[in-house]
Parts: sequence; structure tokens; C-alpha cells
Amino acid sequence: MKKFRKSLLVIVTLILSISAFTLFTNETTVSAKSYYAQKDDTEKTEGPRVFVSPHWVNKVVNKKTDVKDYKIFEASYGNDSKFKKGHIPGAIHINTNSVESEKNEWNLVSANKIKKLLLKNGVTSNTTLIVYSTDINAASRVAFAAFWTGVNNIKVVDGGYNGWKQSDYKIQKGKSKSVKAAADFGTDVPANAKYEIKTPANFLAQQKDDPNVILASTRSWKEFTGKTSGYSYIKEKGEPKGAVYAKTSKTSADSAYLLNKNGTVKSISQIAPTWKKWGIEPTSNIDFYCGTGWRATTAFFIAYQGGWKNVHVYDGGWYAWNKAHKKDPSKYQVQVGSPRSKNVKILN
Repeated sequence: MKKFRKSLLVIVTLILSISAFTLFTNETTVSAKSYYAQKDDTEKTEGPRVFVSPHWVNKVVNKKTDVKDYKIFEASYGNDSKFKKGHIPGAIHINTNSVESEKNEWNLVSANKIKKLLLKNGVTSNTTLIVYSTDINAASRVAFAAFWTGVNNIKVVDGGYNGWKQSDYKIQKGKSKSVKAAADFGTDVPANAKYEIKTPANFLAQQKDDPNVILASTRSWKEFTGKTSGYSYIKEKGEPKGAVYAKTSKTSADSAYLLNKNGTVKSISQIAPTWKKWGIEPTSNIDFYCGTGWRATTAFFIAYQGGWKNVHVYDGGWYAWNKAHKKDPSKYQVQVGSPRSKNVKILN
């Protein structure tokens, strides 16, 4: 009898342990899914919604929304070797080099070239274009290229590919599946040219029209204050004269201060108080920039989604400004150090 009771106790304990483990596992899975089912399904944004949850994208993929004409781009530098190991179903790999080039000072290539890329992949000005990456800045860069060219309904997956995987949604492997090319883009390009300030000369022309325009650096504090250039291919350190600090990144390869711990973007209301300390406000005329345009596009889309009306990307960034400064130092002046420090140096 004692042996029977002991055996029964062991069995009951085992059952309870399995039940507890199952409950924990289920709760973890649900928690993970809920974690990435972000506010895009419920909360209103002041501007057009750009950042969307994996939950919403999954509904689009499974034809559970009204979105019919859509394409999904996976944005990353280089070839599709990582893409082939796993991607969102139906996604198309886009090499970031197809929208920008070193020859063009890492500015966006011509709108016609980007239009051809979009048409080749079945995208028109009326397509809902969903872009994702393992790097929020890569996704924002490709999304901005398409937006500038004329795709108005731009979406960036909030939390990126990691959010998709954590949500336990279907993963597809292999190459991008071929898609039917589109014939007519539907508008002249670039249709949204007003959102890009391409070159240092373009910025000076803009500044002449509006002396109060704000050149907002999304570079790290060390880059902003001239401690480092941030790039192996840029020797010189500094910023365009008059630039202010739009706290965004810890290094030249992130937008850490704009993101939550899970990789989703913070709301503009969370970010704005820090930017306001440097005179960057919702009603300001703002040009976001970084080294070559990636971090700036993430900041741009957060502000754009937040309803800030007069925001742009100064595409040339420090890379183009530094080159212009070498040719004409007095015209394209440089500040080294915090502009709020008495030790700041102006190179002219």
C-alpha cells in the first residue's frame, strides 16, 4: 500500500510538473506574440502610419485585411545569402546598394533607377510596400528611397525580422520568388522630392530661404562632438557648422535611443523631450542627417508618423559635407566639438 501511495504521489507530481511547464510555455508564446503585436492595430498616429507590427503583416500575408496590392521587401547590404536561410513569406531581397551608391557619395541614386527597381519587383505608386530587416536603419533607408520616388503607402515592420521570428510566424526559405513586373508606376518621379535635401549646396540654398532651418544630427555623441568620424572610410571628424544634436544613436551603426528594448520604435512623444533640449520641435523646419543617410531615415519616419509636418532627410550627411568642405572650407564650414562648449572649433 505504501509503495502504491508513493507511486501515485510520483505520478501526480509528474503530471503537475508537465502541466506547469505547458502552461509556462504557452504563456511565454502568447507573451512573445503579444509583445510584438504593437500599437498599430489600436493606437492612432498623428501622421500616416509607417511602423507596423508583425501581427498586422501576418494578417496581410494571410489575406485577412483589405490590403490586396502589396509587396514585401527584405532590406540588407549585399547578396541574399542570409535571406535564403529564412524570410517573411513572399518577401523579395533588396540590396541597399541598389538604392544608393558610393559613386553618388552614398546619396540615393536617381529616381528613375529606383523606379525601375520598383517596377521590376511589381511595385507602383499605389502599392502597399512593406519593408523589413534585421537592421531598422537598412529597412528605413530602402523604405525612404521608395517613398521619395513615389510609393506613398510605406510600411516598416516594427521589431524587424527578429519580431517576426519571436512572434512564431511562418518562415520561408530559399530565393525570392519571381514576381510579375509592373508596367506603369503611376506618377512622375520623384513624386515626394520635397522630403529630401540631397547635397550640401541644396542645404545652403534651403538655409538662405529659411535661416531658421534646423540641421539635426542623428549621429552618436562621439561623432557629433568630433571624437570619432564613425566610419573607416571617413578620416575627418566634425559636423556641419550649426548642426544640433538629435539624440538617436550610440554608434554609427544603430538608432538605439529611438528603440525600445525589444527593437520596436519609441513613439515621438517619448523622443521629443530629448530633441526639444536642442531646439528641435514639431513645428520646426528640420533636416535629419547622419553619416550617409541610414540613421536619418529612421528618425525621419518616426517624426513623419508622429505628424511633424516639415521634416526632411539631408541625404549627403557628413560624408558629402566633409568632401565639400575640403573643396571650399569657407562656404562649407565645419564645427568640431559641442556647439554649446566654449571649446568648439569652427573650421573655415
